[in-house]
Amino acid sequence: MREEKPVEIYVSADFLLYLQCVQKSTSMTAIVAVLNKHAVAVAADSAVTMGNTHKVVNSANKIFTLSKYHPVAVMTYNSATFMGTPWDIIIKEYRKQLKDTCFSTVKEYVDDFITYLHNRNFFCDEKTQKMCMVSILDSFFELCCNEIIRQKCVECPTEENIVQKLNECLLNNKTADKCVEFASYTYDDFKNYANAEIDDYAQRKGFSNVEVLCESFFYYLIAKFSKPFYTGLVFVGYGESEIYPSLYPLNITLGIDNHLKYYIDENKVSQINEHGPEAVIVPFAQVDVTQTIIRGINPSFQDIIYNVIDKSIKSYSYAITNILDSNPATSAVSIAVKGLDKDAIINDITTQINREMYSLYSKPLIDTVVLLDKEDMANMAESFISLTSLVRRMQPGEETVGGPVDVAVISKGDGFVWINRKHYFKPELNAPFFSNYFN
Repeated sequence: MREEKPVEIYVSADFLLYLQCVQKSTSMTAIVAVLNKHAVAVAADSAVTMGNTHKVVNSANKIFTLSKYHPVAVMTYNSATFMGTPWDIIIKEYRKQLKDTCFSTVKEYVDDFITYLHNRNFFCDEKTQKMCMVSILDSFFELCCNEIIRQKCVECPTEENIVQKLNECLLNNKTADKCVEFASYTYDDFKNYANAEIDDYAQRKGFSNVEVLCESFFYYLIAKFSKPFYTGLVFVGYGESEIYPSLYPLNITLGIDNHLKYYIDENKVSQINEHGPEAVIVPFAQVDVTQTIIRGINPSFQDIIYNVIDKSIKSYSYAITNILDSNPATSAVSIAVKGLDKDAIINDITTQINREMYSLYSKPLIDTVVLLDKEDMANMAESFISLTSLVRRMQPGEETVGGPVDVAVISKGDGFVWINRKHYFKPELNAPFFSNYFN
């Protein structure tokens, strides 16, 4: 039996250069939207992490008006670029071509923005699209290798180990939901498009099983969950026919072979209406501090409690059945105890906890938000970001939330109004900028 050599980790110089480009800045951030029937208040910090370094600067803009004439905006988080192009350029170019056009709903703005990205060829050429694809392939391959290293406690995985892990990923991702534009995109389509790049990447890695790598990566790529380099875009405001605000979060990763990898985060879509919620608080990116205030408990601590409940119920059940098994007269009872649906019991306990937390903490807060006017909503949104910044400052590691807090209020009657906004220039010295804004 031949001895397998560890797979070498190697990437080309031009690929490393491209990674530096697409990872130029990552917005490790906190943004929040507070909505009620009166308006929507949005707030964002200014911290941005430069590439793979630990350097954090506090100058990023994450709130943009989507239209100069209508009350709709977009917020960004995570990656600050799309296919190497900064998002602020893309959004402002879209705003320029949109002019005074309006749509009936915020969802229609989202659909039109996606169409715009297609029409502009994703703001890059075919070579850049394939290099971006390879960068995600590299992330996927390294993820598999690191998982093998962690599980098997080895310094470098063999090809046999990697093939096994890729097959596991293939089985898991084959059943995952596909992103909408890849619903009819087949593996053969992808193979015809990307086989040369994947084969070249496999050769650089010293990995010979190209078919397994290609197929497992394909199903990983089209699955409906976020990948490295993805950007969160949060569209918020009013369509022409909407009298109450709406919010639509969109996760975008890349464009490839005329298909855009994106999905709407349905769990966070928010629409204020007469028969639905009258107020909502929706945090994005680093959400732990805001969720602590809303729920009355830190999400990490909540997970610890739920894990302890899970282990305690199961260990208690095992302890009882061990005692019953030791006595032949109670063995029938032991079988009955073993047949109990412990997961259902655990789910019932956690559901009751969630119901009590909502009743004691979340509902009173939301009931208060229903009655807030625009100024108080802006103060609340800003406070969520400021508190998150304070917590990060007190913790070890990078201060990934910080800098000036930008705050805006969007209402049906007044449109988009800045409450706090940083400028890279002095407004009093740049009157032409403001006078030319609508030109």
